[in-house]
Amino acid sequence: MVRVIQPNIPPEWEELWNKIIRWFEIHGIPVWCRMWFQDTRSGRERRRAASLFTQAAQAWKALDDDTKHAWKVAAKTGWNYYRGYRLFIYDWIYRYQHGLSVPGTPSNYHQGLGLTIDNPNGLSNVYARRDDKDLVGPLTLKVSYKKVERTPAGSGSFQIQAIAYYLWSGQILEHTNTFTTPSGNVDWNTVTQTFGTDGLDYFHLKVIYSINNYNCKVYLDNVIWSDKNGEFFRENFDTTDYKSWTPVQLYRKKDWYFNPAYIDTYFKHEYLT
Repeated sequence: MVRVIQPNIPPEWEELWNKIIRWFEIHGIPVWCRMWFQDTRSGRERRRAASLFTQAAQAWKALDDDTKHAWKVAAKTGWNYYRGYRLFIYDWIYRYQHGLSVPGTPSNYHQGLGLTIDNPNGLSNVYARRDDKDLVGPLTLKVSYKKVERTPAGSGSFQIQAIAYYLWSGQILEHTNTFTTPSGNVDWNTVTQTFGTDGLDYFHLKVIYSINNYNCKVYLDNVIWSDKNGEFFRENFDTTDYKSWTPVQLYRKKDWYFNPAYIDTYFKHEYLT
Protein backbone atom coordinates (compact mmCIF):
# COMPACT_ATOMS: atom_id res chain seq x y z
CA MET A 1 0.00 0.00 0.00
CA VAL A 2 1.31 3.45 -0.93
CA ARG A 3 1.54 5.92 1.94
CA VAL A 4 1.30 9.62 1.23
CA ILE A 5 2.49 12.28 3.69
CA GLN A 6 0.80 15.68 3.60
CA PRO A 7 3.26 18.10 5.24
CA ASN A 8 2.21 21.37 6.84
CA ILE A 9 4.68 24.05 5.74
CA PRO A 10 4.98 27.23 7.77
CA PRO A 11 4.48 30.30 5.53
CA GLU A 12 8.01 31.55 6.17
CA TRP A 13 9.45 28.22 4.88
CA GLU A 14 7.31 28.00 1.75
CA GLU A 15 9.77 29.77 -0.58
CA LEU A 16 12.67 27.56 0.52
CA TRP A 17 10.48 24.45 0.26
CA ASN A 18 9.55 25.31 -3.34
CA LYS A 19 13.24 25.80 -4.26
CA ILE A 20 14.07 22.36 -2.85
CA ILE A 21 11.21 20.72 -4.77
CA ARG A 22 12.28 22.42 -8.01
CA TRP A 23 15.88 21.22 -7.51
CA PHE A 24 14.75 17.60 -7.19
CA GLU A 25 12.48 17.97 -10.21
CA ILE A 26 15.46 19.07 -12.31
CA HIS A 27 18.28 16.94 -10.90
CA GLY A 28 16.56 14.05 -9.20
CA ILE A 29 14.78 10.96 -10.54
CA PRO A 30 11.13 11.54 -9.76
CA VAL A 31 8.72 8.61 -9.79
CA TRP A 32 5.00 8.46 -10.11
CA CYS A 33 3.44 6.03 -7.62
CA ARG A 34 0.22 4.25 -8.55
CA MET A 35 -1.40 1.45 -6.64
CA TRP A 36 1.35 -1.10 -5.88
CA PHE A 37 4.08 -0.18 -8.33
CA GLN A 38 6.25 2.78 -9.28
CA ASP A 39 6.22 4.35 -12.74
CA THR A 40 9.24 6.30 -14.02
CA ARG A 41 9.24 9.06 -16.60
CA SER A 42 11.12 6.84 -19.06
CA GLY A 43 8.48 4.16 -18.58
CA ARG A 44 5.73 6.63 -19.41
CA GLU A 45 7.64 7.70 -22.54
CA ARG A 46 7.93 4.06 -23.66
CA ARG A 47 4.21 3.50 -23.19
CA ARG A 48 3.43 6.72 -25.04
CA ALA A 49 5.62 5.57 -27.94
CA ALA A 50 3.90 2.18 -27.89
CA SER A 51 0.54 3.95 -28.08
CA LEU A 52 1.72 5.92 -31.14
CA PHE A 53 2.93 2.68 -32.71
CA THR A 54 -0.58 1.25 -32.32
CA GLN A 55 -2.10 4.33 -33.96
CA ALA A 56 0.45 4.16 -36.80
CA ALA A 57 -0.28 0.45 -37.32
CA GLN A 58 -4.00 1.21 -37.55
CA ALA A 59 -3.27 3.95 -40.08
CA TRP A 60 -1.30 1.43 -42.15
CA LYS A 61 -4.25 -0.99 -42.14
CA ALA A 62 -6.49 1.80 -43.41
CA LEU A 63 -4.36 2.37 -46.53
CA ASP A 64 -5.48 0.99 -49.87
CA ASP A 65 -3.36 -1.58 -51.70
CA ASP A 66 -1.92 0.93 -54.18
CA THR A 67 -0.68 3.24 -51.40
CA LYS A 68 0.87 0.33 -49.50
CA HIS A 69 2.65 -0.72 -52.69
CA ALA A 70 3.99 2.83 -53.08
CA TRP A 71 5.48 2.68 -49.58
CA LYS A 72 7.05 -0.68 -50.38
CA VAL A 73 8.64 0.76 -53.52
CA ALA A 74 9.95 3.74 -51.51
CA ALA A 75 11.47 1.38 -48.95
CA LYS A 76 13.36 -0.56 -51.62
CA THR A 77 14.66 2.38 -53.64
CA GLY A 78 14.87 5.01 -50.92
CA TRP A 79 16.72 4.82 -47.60
CA ASN A 80 17.82 1.79 -45.62
CA TYR A 81 14.52 0.26 -44.52
CA TYR A 82 13.59 -3.40 -44.77
CA ARG A 83 9.88 -3.09 -45.56
CA GLY A 84 7.39 -0.47 -46.61
CA TYR A 85 5.51 -1.08 -43.37
CA ARG A 86 8.54 -0.17 -41.28
CA LEU A 87 9.18 2.96 -43.34
CA PHE A 88 5.55 4.04 -42.97
CA ILE A 89 5.53 3.47 -39.19
CA TYR A 90 8.72 5.50 -38.69
CA ASP A 91 7.43 8.29 -40.90
CA TRP A 92 3.97 8.40 -39.29
CA ILE A 93 5.26 8.53 -35.69
CA TYR A 94 7.91 11.15 -36.47
CA ARG A 95 5.41 13.40 -38.28
CA TYR A 96 2.85 13.03 -35.48
CA GLN A 97 5.38 13.88 -32.75
CA HIS A 98 6.53 17.00 -34.62
CA GLY A 99 3.09 18.36 -35.43
CA LEU A 100 3.19 17.49 -39.15
CA SER A 101 0.25 16.16 -41.14
CA VAL A 102 -0.18 12.39 -41.21
CA PRO A 103 0.25 10.23 -43.10
CA GLY A 104 3.17 11.43 -45.21
CA THR A 105 3.71 10.85 -48.92
CA PRO A 106 5.72 7.81 -50.07
CA SER A 107 8.97 9.10 -51.54
CA ASN A 108 11.96 7.55 -53.27
CA TYR A 109 14.03 10.68 -52.70
CA HIS A 110 13.83 11.58 -49.02
CA GLN A 111 12.44 10.23 -45.78
CA GLY A 112 13.24 11.36 -42.26
CA LEU A 113 15.76 14.02 -41.32
CA GLY A 114 17.92 15.88 -43.79
CA LEU A 115 20.22 18.87 -44.06
CA THR A 116 18.89 22.34 -44.88
CA ILE A 117 21.38 24.84 -46.34
CA ASP A 118 20.20 28.45 -46.35
CA ASN A 119 21.71 31.65 -47.73
CA PRO A 120 19.43 34.44 -46.43
CA ASN A 121 19.25 37.34 -48.91
CA GLY A 122 22.04 35.72 -50.91
CA LEU A 123 24.66 37.79 -49.14
CA SER A 124 27.15 35.05 -48.26
CA ASN A 125 29.20 32.22 -49.70
CA VAL A 126 27.64 29.22 -47.97
CA TYR A 127 28.86 25.70 -48.55
CA ALA A 128 29.02 22.24 -47.02
CA ARG A 129 32.08 20.21 -47.95
CA ARG A 130 32.91 16.54 -47.48
CA ASP A 131 36.43 15.02 -47.79
CA ASP A 132 37.32 11.37 -48.40
CA LYS A 133 40.49 9.53 -49.39
CA ASP A 134 42.00 6.43 -51.04
CA LEU A 135 39.44 5.71 -53.76
CA VAL A 136 39.50 3.96 -57.14
CA GLY A 137 37.77 5.38 -60.23
CA PRO A 138 35.23 5.73 -61.60
CA LEU A 139 33.48 7.77 -58.87
CA THR A 140 29.70 8.07 -58.59
CA LEU A 141 27.99 10.76 -56.53
CA LYS A 142 24.26 10.53 -55.81
CA VAL A 143 22.15 12.98 -53.79
CA SER A 144 18.50 13.98 -53.46
CA TYR A 145 17.79 17.70 -53.25
CA LYS A 146 15.03 20.29 -53.28
CA LYS A 147 15.54 24.02 -53.95
CA VAL A 148 13.35 26.99 -53.02
CA GLU A 149 14.38 30.24 -54.68
CA ARG A 150 13.57 33.67 -53.18
CA THR A 151 13.09 37.03 -54.87
CA PRO A 152 15.33 38.79 -55.66
CA ALA A 153 17.39 35.69 -56.37
CA GLY A 154 20.71 37.30 -57.21
CA SER A 155 23.21 36.24 -59.85
CA GLY A 156 24.60 33.10 -58.22
CA SER A 157 23.55 29.46 -58.23
CA PHE A 158 23.54 26.22 -56.26
CA GLN A 159 26.31 23.87 -57.37
CA ILE A 160 27.62 20.45 -56.48
CA GLN A 161 31.32 20.25 -57.33
CA ALA A 162 33.47 17.15 -56.95
CA ILE A 163 37.28 17.31 -57.22
CA ALA A 164 39.28 14.07 -57.24
CA TYR A 165 43.08 14.33 -56.87
CA TYR A 166 45.59 11.78 -58.22
CA LEU A 167 49.33 11.44 -58.84
CA TRP A 168 50.73 11.22 -62.37
CA SER A 169 54.43 11.45 -63.38
CA GLY A 170 55.32 13.19 -60.14
CA GLN A 171 52.50 15.73 -60.49
CA ILE A 172 49.30 16.23 -58.49
CA LEU A 173 46.48 16.38 -61.03
CA GLU A 174 42.72 16.46 -60.64
CA HIS A 175 39.48 15.37 -62.27
CA THR A 176 36.57 17.74 -61.69
CA ASN A 177 32.83 17.29 -62.09
CA THR A 178 30.36 20.17 -61.58
CA PHE A 179 26.57 20.07 -61.48
CA THR A 180 24.64 23.37 -61.51
CA THR A 181 20.93 23.31 -60.66
CA PRO A 182 18.49 25.13 -62.94
CA SER A 183 17.07 28.49 -61.87
CA GLY A 184 13.77 28.78 -60.04
CA ASN A 185 12.19 26.29 -57.65
CA VAL A 186 13.12 22.64 -58.02
CA ASP A 187 10.97 19.95 -56.39
CA TRP A 188 12.57 16.80 -54.98
CA ASN A 189 14.93 15.32 -57.52
CA THR A 190 17.83 12.86 -57.49
CA VAL A 191 21.14 13.74 -59.14
CA THR A 192 23.63 11.04 -60.14
CA GLN A 193 27.05 12.06 -61.48
CA THR A 194 29.78 9.62 -62.57
CA PHE A 195 33.29 10.78 -63.49
CA GLY A 196 36.94 9.77 -63.30
CA THR A 197 39.07 7.11 -64.97
CA ASP A 198 38.38 3.42 -64.50
CA GLY A 199 41.03 1.85 -62.25
CA LEU A 200 42.78 5.14 -61.42
CA ASP A 201 43.78 5.64 -57.76
CA TYR A 202 42.54 8.91 -56.24
CA PHE A 203 44.21 9.87 -52.98
CA HIS A 204 41.71 12.61 -52.10
CA LEU A 205 38.10 13.45 -52.99
CA LYS A 206 36.48 16.78 -52.13
CA VAL A 207 32.75 17.37 -52.72
CA ILE A 208 31.30 20.86 -52.19
CA TYR A 209 27.60 21.81 -52.02
CA SER A 210 27.70 25.59 -52.45
CA ILE A 211 25.23 28.51 -52.57
CA ASN A 212 27.24 31.50 -53.81
CA ASN A 213 25.55 34.93 -53.70
CA TYR A 214 22.21 33.24 -54.34
CA ASN A 215 19.05 33.85 -52.30
CA CYS A 216 17.66 30.36 -51.85
CA LYS A 217 17.23 27.43 -49.50
CA VAL A 218 18.39 23.92 -50.43
CA TYR A 219 17.40 20.63 -48.80
CA LEU A 220 19.76 17.63 -49.02
CA ASP A 221 19.12 13.99 -48.22
CA ASN A 222 20.30 10.48 -49.13
CA VAL A 223 23.87 11.37 -50.03
CA ILE A 224 25.47 8.21 -51.46
CA TRP A 225 29.00 8.02 -52.90
CA SER A 226 30.68 5.00 -54.43
CA ASP A 227 33.81 4.07 -56.35
CA LYS A 228 34.87 1.00 -58.34
CA ASN A 229 34.88 -1.10 -55.17
CA GLY A 230 31.32 -0.13 -54.21
CA GLU A 231 29.64 2.28 -51.84
CA PHE A 232 32.05 4.03 -49.46
CA PHE A 233 29.90 6.79 -47.94
CA ARG A 234 26.22 7.20 -47.08
CA GLU A 235 24.60 10.04 -45.16
CA ASN A 236 20.97 10.82 -44.40
CA PHE A 237 21.77 13.31 -41.59
CA ASP A 238 19.68 11.20 -39.22
CA THR A 239 20.47 13.06 -35.98
CA THR A 240 18.12 14.76 -33.57
CA ASP A 241 20.44 17.62 -32.69
CA TYR A 242 23.31 19.03 -34.71
CA LYS A 243 25.32 19.41 -31.49
CA SER A 244 25.71 15.63 -31.39
CA TRP A 245 27.17 15.63 -34.91
CA THR A 246 30.55 17.37 -34.76
CA PRO A 247 31.71 18.60 -38.18
CA VAL A 248 35.45 19.29 -38.19
CA GLN A 249 37.71 19.78 -41.19
CA LEU A 250 40.41 17.11 -41.39
CA TYR A 251 42.53 17.38 -44.52
CA ARG A 252 42.68 14.14 -46.54
CA LYS A 253 40.44 12.42 -44.00
CA LYS A 254 36.76 11.53 -43.91
CA ASP A 255 34.83 14.45 -42.48
CA TRP A 256 32.56 17.43 -43.10
CA TYR A 257 33.41 21.11 -43.11
CA PHE A 258 30.87 23.94 -43.05
CA ASN A 259 31.19 27.57 -44.09
CA PRO A 260 29.98 29.71 -42.32
CA ALA A 261 30.00 27.99 -38.95
CA TYR A 262 27.42 25.28 -38.41
CA ILE A 263 24.64 27.41 -36.95
CA ASP A 264 20.87 27.41 -37.53
CA THR A 265 21.03 30.51 -39.71
CA TYR A 266 22.83 28.57 -42.44
CA PHE A 267 22.59 24.87 -41.59
CA LYS A 268 19.96 22.83 -39.83
CA HIS A 269 18.85 19.24 -39.38
CA GLU A 270 15.10 18.99 -39.88
CA TYR A 271 12.38 16.79 -41.26
CA LEU A 272 12.21 17.27 -45.02
CA THR A 273 8.70 17.42 -46.49
